Amino acid sequence: MKLYHGTSEAVARLAMTEGLRPRSERGDAESVWTEHPSSADHVYLTTAYAPYFAQAALDIGGSGGRMAIIEIDTDLLPDGEDSLVPDEDWLEQATRGQEIPDEWSLPADDMAARTAWFRDRLYWFAHLWDKSIEGLGNCAHEGTIPPDAITRVSFIDPAKIPKQTLYMIGDPSIGLLNYRFTGAKYRTLTRWFMGDDVDPASFILPDGLGLGTIPPEMRAMFDPQITAMTEALSHRNGLSIVGLAGGV
Repeated sequence: MKLYHGTSEAVARLAMTEGLRPRSERGDAESVWTEHPSSADHVYLTTAYAPYFAQAALDIGGSGGRMAIIEIDTDLLPDGEDSLVPDEDWLEQATRGQEIPDEWSLPADDMAARTAWFRDRLYWFAHLWDKSIEGLGNCAHEGTIPPDAITRVSFIDPAKIPKQTLYMIGDPSIGLLNYRFTGAKYRTLTRWFMGDDVDPASFILPDGLGLGTIPPEMRAMFDPQITAMTEALSHRNGLSIVGLAGGV
């Protein structure tokens, strides 16, 4: 499986030679999400939101430069997919309204406290990492991801990418319901940033809507938007893709 990590160019350059390290192994690195910090011992991975996370790392870090998306092949990880765990946000959202064992002492109504509780116990739920990918598009890796598991890195100059694409980077609402309906759009966007060919119609009529086969006459209603998106996606001047030894 191919998973992605959004970050700054500086972090990606180091990852290419030293591996992608969690915050606890990077010394003074702070969580991008200061109010709800992520686990310091894990590297967070996604199928969909790497462009958004890259933009957040650049904006909050204030370092300028380019964004970067790192592609990881889970088959190349030393322990394979056994080193993956769910994202705590998925655990918190997926367990709302569920019957929880009393002995867990899980906070009942405080979302931040519940999320922190799951964050500190991700290893309990390691067997559910694929459900986390399925439900929210995100999971986490315990410890450093070695360079040999990195297959490609995309360096992105925000000033040179199309406005439509830049807008899509910053507009996701990361939750179970939103991912169900728009996850396909963000997965497609990530693939575009990695240099893959994508169907522009996927951004206008994402597969996640569950509409099945869309009648030609209905698709024709969206032709102007699809044409505009096709034009926007034809410009990749702001992207620089580097293939690594682990890549095919």
